[in-house]
Amino acid sequence: MMNSGKKMRAFGRMAILAIAIVMLLTVVNDNEVKALNVWGLVKEAQKLEQKKDYAGAIAKYKQAVADFVAKKEYGNTANMYRRIGDNYVLLKRYDDAVSNWDLESSYADKASQTQVSLAAKRKADMLRSTAQLFIETDAASVGGANYHGAKFEPKNGALLGAYAELDPVVHNPANGKPFYTTGFPELTGKKHAAYLLYFTYGKPFSNLKNHISQAAANGTALQLGLQPMKGLAEVKDDAYLRGLAREVGESGIPVFLRFANEMNGDWVPWHGDPKAYIEKFRLVAKVFKEEAPDNVVMVWSPDRLPEHNISDYYPGDAYVDWVGVSLYTIFNPAFDPLKLGEDRSSHVEKFDNIYKMYAARKPIFISEGGISYMYPEKKLDKTDWAVYKTKEFYASLPMLYPKVKGVFWFDSNHDSSNRIKYYMLSANRKLLDAYKTSIANPFYLSAVGAESPVAYKQISGGAVAAGKHKMSAYVKTWSPRLAKVTYEIGGRNVGTAVSLPWTVHIDFTPYKGKKIEVIVKAYDNTNKLVTTRSVYVTVKG
Repeated sequence: MMNSGKKMRAFGRMAILAIAIVMLLTVVNDNEVKALNVWGLVKEAQKLEQKKDYAGAIAKYKQAVADFVAKKEYGNTANMYRRIGDNYVLLKRYDDAVSNWDLESSYADKASQTQVSLAAKRKADMLRSTAQLFIETDAASVGGANYHGAKFEPKNGALLGAYAELDPVVHNPANGKPFYTTGFPELTGKKHAAYLLYFTYGKPFSNLKNHISQAAANGTALQLGLQPMKGLAEVKDDAYLRGLAREVGESGIPVFLRFANEMNGDWVPWHGDPKAYIEKFRLVAKVFKEEAPDNVVMVWSPDRLPEHNISDYYPGDAYVDWVGVSLYTIFNPAFDPLKLGEDRSSHVEKFDNIYKMYAARKPIFISEGGISYMYPEKKLDKTDWAVYKTKEFYASLPMLYPKVKGVFWFDSNHDSSNRIKYYMLSANRKLLDAYKTSIANPFYLSAVGAESPVAYKQISGGAVAAGKHKMSAYVKTWSPRLAKVTYEIGGRNVGTAVSLPWTVHIDFTPYKGKKIEVIVKAYDNTNKLVTTRSVYVTVKG
């Protein structure tokens, strides 16, 4: 028989084991309860949504999101922030929607949900309200702040360019009367510094000669889009490539050689092998620098999308003189966060990624682009939308992206994959007038070697000298178009503007030595207040 001491020890061990089991079950049950509680909150929020109690739903989702964050369940966290943002939209609290979609994007990225993250950022950007203030100044005061020292690069200003070969109003390919180098400036009212010409690698040089002679006669440069349509394998250091380089070099005109553009997109035959692409780009750069050292610069020019693989194709600073980008906008309501059939995207901000990646090292070149005046899928006229976006682009570019040194408009209504792109200025009088008004800004240059007499300094969050200034703004809101912007200081209206870029003349002298708050108010075409932004500026003595 077991003695009493042994019985007591055995009983003690059993008691301890029982307590441990009870504690374990309690933890499990607590976790189950918590799990049930958090998903219970989600269900409660969904019921409140059905009752259109969006504020109540937001409160429940916020409780749930705290639990998911604590448990590092980032996918669920992102989902909660998406729902919170969606409910703020229904309450028409768009700034709150934006901040929650930004959090959705951040947590989706932590959960390695890349596409979810990108989609959330796109939604947020479409409804994001911003206001940035700039003053116009003499370009001499800016000096070389925006200058890279590249060949043909203006210190300040952007070379004006176009692709106009397919516009029958400005170019007759049969007899050259008119030729686009004269026809396009007659149409638009301003001489352009350069024209884009596509050239298929392997074709006879004779196809180039007339374009070169016309450019020489009219004092314009060429952007030569050299495209190896049979693939990269045909590009070799041989008699053909060196002969082409000598032909271009002997022309004497400034040539921006854009070799195998949009390589990041799967629609071109030179896509898919970054290593091979870099090898061939470097080869072409080497040959042209040997055979045409004085009048050719190498332009590396991806499309703005997709973004994830752009840097994979970069040949290196030693081989690239300018960085280009294709920049198009076609009306697309599919991503409208408000589901009202609008395109709320910003054309001017679409190449922001490439600018941030390369503008510190190289001058940036909008190598081709435009804003379509038709919604092609529905054959709906979107002229008014395109007019606004065009004016906004050319008005805002010098302020937001001063290291862009060339801008080419794609003047064509061309058919690609049975989807016509409507950019032809001669086919739309309103868009043509918007373009003419926009390029009248002296920032846009008519010749290589010209310099802009004006530049722009951002004063948002910075300083401005006391005195009278010509102030403009980049104002973006959830409304795709604005009609009026007002400025207030100290509760008093100091300026009202009714056209882009919302320019007013303000005397900052009374605020000398102070940090002031400039209240920017934006209104749509029904005179409805769309957004109010505070911008802080220090006025120097």
